[in-house]
Amino acid sequence: MRRTYPLTAALLSTALLAAVLSTAPAQAASASAGGGRCSGTSCSFSFSPATTAAMKKAADRAGWLAGPTADIICLRIPNRVVGLACSAALLFPYNKAKKRLIEAHAKGGCFVVKAQLGFTVPIRFTTASAGDPYCG
Repeated sequence: MRRTYPLTAALLSTALLAAVLSTAPAQAASASAGGGRCSGTSCSFSFSPATTAAMKKAADRAGWLAGPTADIICLRIPNRVVGLACSAALLFPYNKAKKRLIEAHAKGGCFVVKAQLGFTVPIRFTTASAGDPYCG
């Protein structure tokens, strides 16, 4: 069964994402150094295996509470608007983010936060293998 976002969370995330994507060309160059890349209507931020491991350990110490875990993950995103959208998204599909972070750590890969404007879920949490060119 697929969980859906409450309408207000989806609207908030979409509004924040629209704001960031309108400035993406100016911010894409600075974000690329931190594992982020933006093009068109989407941005993706990958965290190195070492950062992924550090985030998992910090979330373990925080007891995986949604608020502290949002800070642990989302404050590391160099784009502040996507970071805010990430924090809002973590309040709702939290277990998916937790599952993906644990999965990335277990495989020695990277945790990835993807933001996309459109008729999809605005913020998604995924993983990338250690061999992926954007991982690391």
